[in-house]
Amino acid sequence: MSVIIPELLSGTIVTTRIRLARNLNGYPFRISDTEKAKEIVRKVNRALVRCDTFKLFFMSNMTDLKLEAMKERHLISTNLIENRECGAVLINGDESVSVMINEEDVIREQCFMKGFRLIEAYKKIDGIDDELEKNLDIAFDRRLGYLTACPTNLGTGLRASVMLFLPALTESGKIQALIKEIKRLGLTVRGLYGEGSSAEGYMYQISNEVTLGVSEYDILLEVQETVEQICKAERAEMERLYGKNELKTMDKTRKSFGILTNAVLLPYGEFLQHVAQVKLGAMLGMINISDVEKIDDLIVAVRPANLCEQYGKKLSSTDRDLFRAKVVGTQLLKLKEQG
Repeated sequence: MSVIIPELLSGTIVTTRIRLARNLNGYPFRISDTEKAKEIVRKVNRALVRCDTFKLFFMSNMTDLKLEAMKERHLISTNLIENRECGAVLINGDESVSVMINEEDVIREQCFMKGFRLIEAYKKIDGIDDELEKNLDIAFDRRLGYLTACPTNLGTGLRASVMLFLPALTESGKIQALIKEIKRLGLTVRGLYGEGSSAEGYMYQISNEVTLGVSEYDILLEVQETVEQICKAERAEMERLYGKNELKTMDKTRKSFGILTNAVLLPYGEFLQHVAQVKLGAMLGMINISDVEKIDDLIVAVRPANLCEQYGKKLSSTDRDLFRAKVVGTQLLKLKEQG
């Protein structure tokens, strides 16, 4: 696989995620029996005891706030929350790996990494998958591959996703044509929270659509090559769009910085609009923040449920907006001081 020029990645690629869907012979793919569910959780937990330090969470034992906070960090899904009586998740110490149990499929393994790290993330989750294969009777057909609840996951069961920040392509209006081209190539484009969600803050998730009749390597290569081309297109559009409107762009990004560092009340939607401009300004060297990754971390940290967890209790909408303004203002000023 080729190596993309680092300059094209800075700020544009946010995160990489690899997800594998697996099921067990002898069990329904969609578990609704609580006793069977507990049995599966014990089996999966035992199978992975040696490959990492995981902590086990049962959905039924957790508060609504905790579940929402974990969902905001992409550690669990809406499907897992909806199957609350049967669902569980294993999460490792740095939250780079989560293994959802009794979701849409019996097992959903995920690995998250910052930046563009498709191969590294795949190798990590593949090692975990090997442990499951050694210890469990995974549902597999020689002709069809891994058997899954939804036919769209049949075969490899692999979804390779990359989250991208694409302000220039969005503002120029070229993103719609790009999305059509990506779909023509057999990939899909979603928003921040996957299928059905919107592209808030210029954030788009690119992933493979086809899992049957292709190898894991084919999928990773296709996603990598597509992401590289998108990064090049975004960089070219940034130079064209913002290069000829430098003063207006600087004015817009710095005004957003001023709002975020002086706001008293800051709803999340308004925050996303302005933080996208601040990140753009940092990438263009118009705002003195060199560690753009920290802006991405801040976006996650001040989502509603995670913000309440940080505060220590559930907050009213107004109190949440008040606390968010304080956290965001403090963090952005600190990032600017650090240069």
